[in-house]
Amino acid sequence: MIWGRGFRITLRVVSSIVLSMVLLLFVCVPPGIAVARDQSKPTVNTKEIQKMDQTAAILYRDVMDGNIEKARADVAEVSRWFSTGQVQAALSVEAIHALSGSILEVQQATQSVQASPDEWVKAAASLRLATDALAHPRQPLWQQYYKILKEDVSGLNTQFAKGNMKGFAAGAAVLEDHYETIRTAALIHGKTSEVVRTDSWISYVKGLGDQQSVDASAIRGALEQGNPTFNALFGREKDATALAPFIPRESERRAELAIGTIVLLVLTYVGYRKYRTGFSR
Repeated sequence: MIWGRGFRITLRVVSSIVLSMVLLLFVCVPPGIAVARDQSKPTVNTKEIQKMDQTAAILYRDVMDGNIEKARADVAEVSRWFSTGQVQAALSVEAIHALSGSILEVQQATQSVQASPDEWVKAAASLRLATDALAHPRQPLWQQYYKILKEDVSGLNTQFAKGNMKGFAAGAAVLEDHYETIRTAALIHGKTSEVVRTDSWISYVKGLGDQQSVDASAIRGALEQGNPTFNALFGREKDATALAPFIPRESERRAELAIGTIVLLVLTYVGYRKYRTGFSR
């Protein structure tokens, strides 16, 4: 019986240690690493997708040429192809919502008498990049915006270093404008979690730029996350920091590691005490 009881106590000790290791991993592993990255639906390059992409390219050229009457017919054709089951079957729910929004923006811009040519071009460009991302997933055009957005981040750093908060706020607005142009394309490409992170980062940076009192420490910390955020969005770096939670702090990671270690030690000690108590009975 002594050996049977000893076996049961030993089993409890081992279970406690295993549990503590699980808790340690849960606490210490960054959420961005622990959670699998979003995967886009397998894209079937059907005739409908190709036709929609070709029509969107014609639409963009017509808008650039100022031929709005023709552009209205073009967007109606894009909408018709989009409504087919073959196109929507190749998209995630988020991508369907985003692409339908892009089509609606073009329709509203071309129908509004108050819309400016810049608004027409922006809406048409966003739609053009979105349909291209669906038709050409391996070499999508939206990836060419990587350099543009990196330069925007560099411009924010320059304006902040100069203490020019008006320039900083204006630069944040330009960056947001460029990002909105590729946002739908990124969602179609399966970058859902990266888009959510980028949305949050841009919103945070714009909020800091609009504040009357400058929080230099907060702005500096936010700008440090600019390049990792866009590296993750464009798939240019495979490091853990690009997938870490929004604006992570190294001190927070060390604190999490310390907490996990404490949990491990405490549970191991409790198991050891149970082991000793069991044999002393």
